[in-house]
Amino acid sequence: MITFLSGGTGTPKLIQGFRKILDENQISIIANSADDIWIYGLYVSPDIDTIIYLLSNILDTERFWGIKNDTFNTLKHLNNLGYDTWFNIGDRDLATHIFRTDQIRKGKKLSEITDILRKKLQIDSRIFPSSDTHIETRIITNKGEDIHFQEFWVKQKGEVEIDKIYIKNLNEAEVPEVALKSIDQSDKIIIGPSNPITSIGPIIKLMPIEKRLRKNKERIIAISPIIGKNPVSGPTAKLMKSEGYAISTLEIAKMYQDLCDVFIVHSTDKDLIKPIEKQTNLTVLSENILFKDNIIAKNLASMIINRG
Repeated sequence: MITFLSGGTGTPKLIQGFRKILDENQISIIANSADDIWIYGLYVSPDIDTIIYLLSNILDTERFWGIKNDTFNTLKHLNNLGYDTWFNIGDRDLATHIFRTDQIRKGKKLSEITDILRKKLQIDSRIFPSSDTHIETRIITNKGEDIHFQEFWVKQKGEVEIDKIYIKNLNEAEVPEVALKSIDQSDKIIIGPSNPITSIGPIIKLMPIEKRLRKNKERIIAISPIIGKNPVSGPTAKLMKSEGYAISTLEIAKMYQDLCDVFIVHSTDKDLIKPIEKQTNLTVLSENILFKDNIIAKNLASMIINRG
């Protein structure tokens, strides 16, 4: 079994490759829940839903969010009623959020609700939120505004200047025990090539998860979300810079060096192998990690599985 730590874009693309090799029931995912947000009166879990839709084969893989061929009539009517509809939710996607919110109000935990959704959509893989209690990544702008990460990235399009990033309710978070067991029972654990600050960061900063990762370090592989000095996607560079990190593959390796044994860089970064190994004591491999199609992801998955 393989357990992934996943955000909403890079890691799901990698998971597509593993799905071509492994039985679905051999895949487990701990999904970032710090992107979760209450909006339009509903509880939305963007990264969890991306995984759910991916594994049920209904994900819009052009955008890597939402459901393919969805319509947005409800959102349009909300806008007509005066709502500031900056957060896009399709009509079929809306049903998921209505269901989740109703279950939360009935007292169910997020991990229980995620498992119900998984079963209803006939998904054999296991999916766990990183926290059963609500946590959220917050951005304090240089103007002193304290906004949700979704507001920063979706509403403001990442154009505001950042003063500080923090995770609200981090110390009170309750990690699902099933997620911790998945780490312990897996043959390999993969820290996916998702944003290290707001996708992977909120997972590995949870103390119970961090402890389990350290305990299982020899079975953990991390994949760089940066090629050379360029992030593959999203606001990674701006977020890393605001936290005082250099924008480099080496910096990512340093961030993960206590949590993994193997670090994978892009095939064009072979010259970085020795410097990274020297400074981190990691085993560094170079492979194609730019997942332009599922074949590339499958090739990397094959290498990881066959490595033993």
